[in-house]
Amino acid sequence: MSRKQLTLALVIGFVTAICIGLLMGILASRAISNTTYNHTAYLVGSVYSQHPDLEESLIQGLNHPKTERSQLGDEILNKYGYTQRLFFGENLWASITHSLWVWGLLFLLFTVTLCGFTRKKRVRIHELTNYLSSINRRQEGVMHRVQEDEFSLLEDEMYKTVVELRQTRETALKERQSLADNLADIAHQLKTPITSVFLMTELLLDSNRDREELLYVEKIHGQMTRLEHLVSTLLTLSRLDAGTLEMRQEPINVFEMLTSASEPLEKVIGQKRQTLILQSEPTLFYCGDWYWSVEALINLIKNCSEHTPEGGAISLSYEQNPIFTKIVVEDSGEGFVMEDIPRLFERFYKGRNAHKNSVGIGLAMAKSIIDKQKGTIRAENRPEGGARFIVKMYTR
Repeated sequence: MSRKQLTLALVIGFVTAICIGLLMGILASRAISNTTYNHTAYLVGSVYSQHPDLEESLIQGLNHPKTERSQLGDEILNKYGYTQRLFFGENLWASITHSLWVWGLLFLLFTVTLCGFTRKKRVRIHELTNYLSSINRRQEGVMHRVQEDEFSLLEDEMYKTVVELRQTRETALKERQSLADNLADIAHQLKTPITSVFLMTELLLDSNRDREELLYVEKIHGQMTRLEHLVSTLLTLSRLDAGTLEMRQEPINVFEMLTSASEPLEKVIGQKRQTLILQSEPTLFYCGDWYWSVEALINLIKNCSEHTPEGGAISLSYEQNPIFTKIVVEDSGEGFVMEDIPRLFERFYKGRNAHKNSVGIGLAMAKSIIDKQKGTIRAENRPEGGARFIVKMYTR
């Protein structure tokens, strides 16, 4: 409320209070006058009916009251129990009755005014709320202002903020798209020489070389494989950031998806003599993208394998309820350092127990893929030892 409106409201309130006071005074005076007149009329009529010759004396007493006669009358009234308290009680009830009528009408007027004002405020708040809701849904919201009110300043500031945020968002999206395009271009440019070097190392491995030369070629081949995976992951992350990676919605058999995710890692798991335990029952489905779900689970299983010692075990299990499908990937390794858990899914973050060849983007990519499918992922330590990843894909 502006200062002008506040001043106007105070003036109106003051004038209203004076008018109410005058009205109550008039009504109270009227009630007392009526009671006094009725008593006087009754008294005059009673005396006149018994003594008609006293008419002039009665009228003279009403027009010219004398103190000594008032005292004499007071003594006579008190003698028969007619005190001032008796007359006060009668006048009091009359005054109270009229006052209650005045205050009842005033309360009704105040209630109607307050309800109208409250309804007007509620309508304005509803309009502003709908406007913000439409903006949050990325729809074009419009506010129709009929007249200036106490919400007008808030409305102006909201509109300015929304316009500024929309411009900032558009700028950020353009910059992010530009960055993603640049990363994609770099990745594609790198893929050609990487593929060439990769093929050359395979040819060298197949050639007749002495053992020492082959050892160096194998190392180069391993590093090129790692570099190829890194470039592919960066390209995927850039597409996720730019929002150009579309996720399909199709029924996914959880067991078949976990089987496909573990197959590329069978050789690595077998070399470390690790045991992969995969739950096969019951048959459950959830809606998501098959290819990218497999990609996310590959990174989780690979992380567990890297942090599980030789002869350890990796377990894949799942369950379902009406709200979500839960997939659990856990190992029998040493688990996470507690300080690392909040940052495990940050890009390029390497925890204290990270593998020596880890870059720190596998878990970040897995989380981005799961988030893109409206799922969640969290990491924790098993009570009996080892790490655990819990993925929840929610029912839509």
